[in-house]
Amino acid sequence: MDLDGLRVWREDLRHAAASALLGFETRYGYPPGENGISPPDPAGTARLAAVDTIPQDLLLLYRAVGGIDLPDVGNGFFLHTASHIARFHESRQLRHVRGGHHADVLVFASDGGGTQYALDTPTGVPVYRLPPAAVIDGTYTSDDPQFGPAAPDLATFLGGLLNAVEAFAASGTPPQLQETGPPRQGPRACQGVTSQAGSSEA
Repeated sequence: MDLDGLRVWREDLRHAAASALLGFETRYGYPPGENGISPPDPAGTARLAAVDTIPQDLLLLYRAVGGIDLPDVGNGFFLHTASHIARFHESRQLRHVRGGHHADVLVFASDGGGTQYALDTPTGVPVYRLPPAAVIDGTYTSDDPQFGPAAPDLATFLGGLLNAVEAFAASGTPPQLQETGPPRQGPRACQGVTSQAGSSEA
């Protein structure tokens, strides 16, 4: 990934999210909440960088965005802030996964249905999908068939997010973030960050 490509992705995501919310109140009968992409937070990113085993691609992402809040796009999507991730990781709430897969992980995102997304640490690959399940002493355990790789790497995951938001804008049908085909490639797209979706002012 590269920073210029991530900035292009961010703006594509912002535009896709805005398009997805056009006519929201007419369609659902109530106005959308706060949806947006927050600006980078250098202090939060520095705190995250101080945590052991943080994948470098994630640190690069936080140089382009601070966080993403899209509660009204599909089933909702949230990219947690760097400071939130650092606090969560330091508290040892969820650092390991067991069951269908065994890995040390870093949770960085979630959706409105309780599914979390995590990067393998320290490699940063793949991105795991963690459907709701028990977490005991920092270890997530599940045999749910949905527990597994959502994308081979962070760049592909971000491209899939953009694709999902664009699909929702086009059809109004909540899309699924899953490993189904390659994402559309955007300009200078960091080996997979496609020009596709996100939300929260940056």
